[in-house]
Amino acid sequence: MKRYLILLVAVFTVNIGAAFAQSAMTAATKLPPTLQREGVVNASPDEVWKLISVLDKVDEYNSEFVKSVEKEGDGYEAYRLVKMTDGTERGEEITVFSEAAKRICFRSEDSQYPVEYFIVNYYIEPLGKNKCKVRLESYFEVNKGAPKTKTYKAVGKELSLTLKGIQNYYNK
Repeated sequence: MKRYLILLVAVFTVNIGAAFAQSAMTAATKLPPTLQREGVVNASPDEVWKLISVLDKVDEYNSEFVKSVEKEGDGYEAYRLVKMTDGTERGEEITVFSEAAKRICFRSEDSQYPVEYFIVNYYIEPLGKNKCKVRLESYFEVNKGAPKTKTYKAVGKELSLTLKGIQNYYNK
């Protein structure tokens, strides 16, 4: 009888613990990007992926911002040093590299913007034969005391010109 009572208390305790743990778990929610740009590209998702996944080709479609690129590695956890046309440099680590999802995420280590962090996600979505949507999502937090509006405009301009550069690359 004593053994039965101990077993009953143990089962009851495990069930309550499991129920409590399950109720505490919630689905992760994605934060909205700080800034976003998207547009249609006249190329298949695979073609666009082949362009943006070669990490040192960024100057081929974003020459208004990028002068040259040096890279170490390919794919996930690769690193590239981007030399900008204004003379600044930005180190970027690849934190997501998914050919299946057609997604790349760059985390900047030393952005030229006055921000605490700077992250850009590239998403490529099919829209039909030889068309896709490219979406650039940027996440950043402007440093205290830094000009917020000016920073938003500068980051927005970079995203817009990058997207336009990808679009123009396929309209040659």
